Formats: sequence, C-alpha cells, structure tokens
Amino acid sequence: MNHIQPQQPSNLSAYARACLNALVESGLSDRISIGGALGLFHYLDYRLTQDVDAWWSERLPQKEKQEVIDTLRRALADFGAVSLRTWGDVVSIELTQDNKKVFSFQIAARSARLEHPISAGWIDIPLDSLADLAAS
Repeated sequence: MNHIQPQQPSNLSAYARACLNALVESGLSDRISIGGALGLFHYLDYRLTQDVDAWWSERLPQKEKQEVIDTLRRALADFGAVSLRTWGDVVSIELTQDNKKVFSFQIAARSARLEHPISAGWIDIPLDSLADLAAS
C-alpha cells in the first residue's frame, strides 16, 4: 500500500501559522495533534480553511492544557480581541476583529484513535494520520 506523505498546506492563514509557531517555540507542540480540515489539508490540497482543529495528547494534565491555551491566546493577541469558549470537552480560542470572529483554534479530547500521529514534517507538531482524519 502506498502511503501519502503530508505536505505543508499551500494557504495557511497568518493566525494558524502564528499559533503553531508559538506552540513550537514554547516547547508545547507535543501537547496536541493537528486534525480536522487543516489536518486533511496536509494530505489533500482540497479547500481553504482559516481555523485549526486539534486533539489533546492523551492523559494531559489540566495544567499543561492551560499552558497551551495561554500560549495560543498570547499568539493571537496582536491580531485582535481573543476570547475563550468551552463546551463539553472542547476548548475554542477565538480571534475577533471588528466584532466578527475571523479565526478559531479548537482542541478536543480524543475518544479513539486508529494510528499514532505522525510529524507534520514542515513544522515540529504532530499530525493525525490520514486514516484517522478520514475516519473522523
């Protein structure tokens, strides 16, 4: 079976780039794995997305989750107003400009996984496998 290797997305938003770089620079990049549309965009350049969907690493203490949230809030602060919303097991760090939400970085708890995340390659952040992305 041929394996598709992930590639850097062609149109990554400045907000997403700032957040991902901040996680790498702060040594927190292993606390999440990239999923959702942005994750799939690493394998198939099929549509643009502004937002980031991610999963928490397994068994991550609340203190470390809070460090990630605080880092993302600081990374977005230069772009506009930053707020935090939570529902269920999801946390959403949201950027607003001119009273309009322009970006969100959502992180949820994972209930199941088919394969271990792999390296995104272009940045030192775990990326969901293509099998997990397709299954979700």
